[in-house]
Amino acid sequence: MRTFDFHRPKLAYDILRYVLAVEFLSHTVTRMATDRVTAFGVFLQGAGFPVGIAWAWGVTLWELVGGILLIAGWRTPWVAMVFVVQMIFAIFLVHLKFGWFVVGHGSNGIEYAICIAAMCLAAAFTAPRRDAAPASD
Repeated sequence: MRTFDFHRPKLAYDILRYVLAVEFLSHTVTRMATDRVTAFGVFLQGAGFPVGIAWAWGVTLWELVGGILLIAGWRTPWVAMVFVVQMIFAIFLVHLKFGWFVVGHGSNGIEYAICIAAMCLAAAFTAPRRDAAPASD
């Protein structure tokens, strides 16, 4: 009798990459569709970022482009690491003051952002060589 082989690193990597892409794309498309970019810019301005609306559009457009790049598998390690930096900013600017839990024992805490950052690290460190930058000549 043949047993199922659960060791499928390429499949695991692809699932991880696609889920991250959907996560970032859904976040940014919803922000744009519900006209929340301006509110995000006001928040960033209040957090000390000059020209908060420009930062908000920059983050929003990065999530759109970065999500597409994750789907395409183009330079995934670098794309994922930029998302790690974004999640670190999200943790310190938004979520840390609410504690650990997102729901249940609290709300809006850091646990979700930490999971996304960890998933991005996993995608960066497990990307096949074809998804990385080409070697220099």
